[in-house]
Amino acid sequence: MASKNRLALRVLSEDGMDRIEDTAYRLLGEVGISLQHAGAAEMLHGLGCRIENGRAFIPRNAVEWALERVTAHRVFYERDGTKAFALGDGQVRFHSGGGLPFILDLESGRRRSPTLTDVEEATRLLDALPNVDVIIPLYGAQDVAPELLTVASTDVMLRNTRKPVWAAPLDRPQDVSYVVEMGAACCGGMDAFLKHPTMYLTCSPVSPLTFTEVGTATIMAIAESGAPLLPLPAPTLGATGPVTMAGTLALQHAETLATYTIAAAVRPGIQVMYCSRISAIDPRTAVSIWGGPDIGLTGACAGQLAQRLGLTSDTYGLTSSSTLLDAQFGYEALSNALVPALAGVDILSGVGSTSDVMVAGPEIAVLDDEMAGLVKHIAGGCEVSEATLAYDAMSSVIPRDGVFLGEMHTVKQMRGGALWMPGISTRGEGEASASPEGVVSKARSRARELIRNHEVPPLPDDIERHLDEILVRARRELTGLSSHR
Repeated sequence: MASKNRLALRVLSEDGMDRIEDTAYRLLGEVGISLQHAGAAEMLHGLGCRIENGRAFIPRNAVEWALERVTAHRVFYERDGTKAFALGDGQVRFHSGGGLPFILDLESGRRRSPTLTDVEEATRLLDALPNVDVIIPLYGAQDVAPELLTVASTDVMLRNTRKPVWAAPLDRPQDVSYVVEMGAACCGGMDAFLKHPTMYLTCSPVSPLTFTEVGTATIMAIAESGAPLLPLPAPTLGATGPVTMAGTLALQHAETLATYTIAAAVRPGIQVMYCSRISAIDPRTAVSIWGGPDIGLTGACAGQLAQRLGLTSDTYGLTSSSTLLDAQFGYEALSNALVPALAGVDILSGVGSTSDVMVAGPEIAVLDDEMAGLVKHIAGGCEVSEATLAYDAMSSVIPRDGVFLGEMHTVKQMRGGALWMPGISTRGEGEASASPEGVVSKARSRARELIRNHEVPPLPDDIERHLDEILVRARRELTGLSSHR
């Protein structure tokens, strides 16, 4: 679908974006960031930033210097280096949630702690789902040493999908080299990885405007590695950010720009995306909530801010506060994905998650894949061309019998996606009466089927051995253990 056909929703006016940007620059220049990394402070000082009492005050010209030295990350590659897709073609894409602490067990329906086997099965399931475009390890496995979690999860993921991948979320600099080496092992070596990076790395500053020593070191390690960097600031409306969307968007914008400045100082030319992970506080419980419409609205605004900078965007989308797979789950997830999709966000997160991003599950991923397909179809808009205007078909069919169903034009257009065709949704009274199984039950059945039957082509033996060697070395160096997988 050409970009010109994509529906375009605008939440922010040009004046609104101007004021958000100006506030972000004021925050950086007058309030400054808490910067606890001496090396980063020295770099920023060299760019003209004032360093005082543990804070770095970043002037606008330093940010503008950085923006000229970051590159929009657009092209995504499969694990072997084959091009998968390029952003900016008018399509919205989806990726899974990452590192969730609980799994909704497919058989018992109960919440439990996930394992590496669950990560493996979820990755194969996500590989099979047609509307999931990028994969992150869905769970934070609890049967592996915490020091090895990121590396072990990334290893399992790479062995069980062909699709583009993010490494498991990073919060320590020492993990970066291992996951990058794993990605490089799968695509032909480090030179090939640097030319066509097959893994995308994330790290989050701490809201509000705090760059810890470890977090900053991780950002710098990612920049040094040559992998694309996706900073994930996550201020909470009413808690770690103002309760107003405009204020927290300005805060998130400042945190993102500060991250770019540090990364560009380390590696000019680094590929980046603009990401939004704003949530909201429930004032009755003081718990962060992810199901309200603020998620979709702030994501849409972030997409506009990214477009203004000439960058690609990734925001949260398919998210709900519901603890059940019920109507609330459906309307919250769909609305939070549809709004940013219509605003032009490139990639939406959250496939497979619910319960305020605390629980993930196989049937949730199947349901989300269905919604993702629906959102993609709506966002595609209405294509107007000679083929879609269908004059030739009408001029032939109308005088004859007026029935278009069996026409070749209908067949071709249907194959091209003219109508949205559901995978598990029930349609028609006849089907409903013949099969009392609801959509959630169908999602469970579909998840079981795909986990049981979907096969991912194995990696070549030499790459498998290389991954084994990296994992053994990581286990020894990160945990002090020497046992095998």
